[in-house]
Amino acid sequence: MRTMSKQLAVAALCCLLFAVVVLASPAISEKDTSVAETIINSSDNQSNQFDSSTDPIFNEIILTPENVIAIDTGGFEWYYDFETDSFVEGIPTEDKTPAIDYDKIAIEDRCTEERWIGTLEKSVLIGYDEFVDGDIIAYSRVTVRGWVKGSVKSMNSRVLITKSGQVDGNVKAPRIVVKDGGVVNGEVIESKSPLNIEDFTAPFSADGLVVAIVFTLALMFFCFLFVELMPNQVKQIQDCVIKYSIRAYLLGFLFVLLLPVIIALVAITIVGLLVVPFIPLIYLAAFILGEVVFGNIIGRLAAIKFMNGERNMMFQSILGIFLHMSLWILTAILLGQYNDVAEGFGIFFLVMAILVTTFPILSGLGSVILTRFGYRDYVSWKDSHQQESKAPTPPPLR
Repeated sequence: MRTMSKQLAVAALCCLLFAVVVLASPAISEKDTSVAETIINSSDNQSNQFDSSTDPIFNEIILTPENVIAIDTGGFEWYYDFETDSFVEGIPTEDKTPAIDYDKIAIEDRCTEERWIGTLEKSVLIGYDEFVDGDIIAYSRVTVRGWVKGSVKSMNSRVLITKSGQVDGNVKAPRIVVKDGGVVNGEVIESKSPLNIEDFTAPFSADGLVVAIVFTLALMFFCFLFVELMPNQVKQIQDCVIKYSIRAYLLGFLFVLLLPVIIALVAITIVGLLVVPFIPLIYLAAFILGEVVFGNIIGRLAAIKFMNGERNMMFQSILGIFLHMSLWILTAILLGQYNDVAEGFGIFFLVMAILVTTFPILSGLGSVILTRFGYRDYVSWKDSHQQESKAPTPPPLR
């Protein structure tokens, strides 16, 4: 079983090296370069054409008593729609809402079309003849032209009550606009949303979570390679980290600061120019080794605490890496939420994750330097002199 896993590790390392060589090779040939230049030249000739599908760039903005007019780089006119808080292409048209005297018509007679609103909508628009029998909780904008028989809340945008709108309950949002004629029977509260269940049901960005998961899987893969191919070296580096943790940490911090100087000194010679691209890879390998060693230490403590004894180095290292990266995964989940409470906790855990991660990275780099990538047993000057100063044991007396 041990031989099979080692062969698998060697095969995975060969595939990784092959992928690096393929990616590092020239991506395009001279023919491809000429084709690319042709495409670029053709795209330059079309760069002056305006693409209305992208965000417009305005050259001039004109303020008028009726509206705000903008002219983009293509010469097209835009006007500002105050109800949607965005620019709309074209000439502003007159309000299509029927000219009704809302003071003379009861709102029960006007709003006869019932509108159903979900638990958490992105944006909501209630028409002048519509009514909602309940509360409205939205993530983005809420525009009320009709009747809301409850409260209205927007988590991250504004609530607009037009001249024909009425809200029987409270209105709470970061920004609230009530036009002349609009009615709000409850309180108008302009503030951020408090901590509640609806805040955590809002959609969130999964980009950070995907990155954290990919890094976790990548570290587990390299952990498998290093533990299978270099078990003795990993053990040597781990002993150095445990015994000389502060010295290794400070040495790793020093070498991170000296990285530009090291690259500049190596690049002076012609032979050094060939070595320069490998210096960042050496640093990266040292960082990963430090993470593997740190994972083995954490995994060993967890195994002793919760599993009634130690496990093999592979299991402990992968378990420790998972526990360490769980902090980053939690941080990504919190920062991906669209509310201030989760973002505050996310920033706190981000600082904690950065501080915790500096130890395996810097101490791993320092231990790799002290032990020559685990191929030499490091003994400090003090320990070596103490061993030399010990007097030999006298012979027994007769």
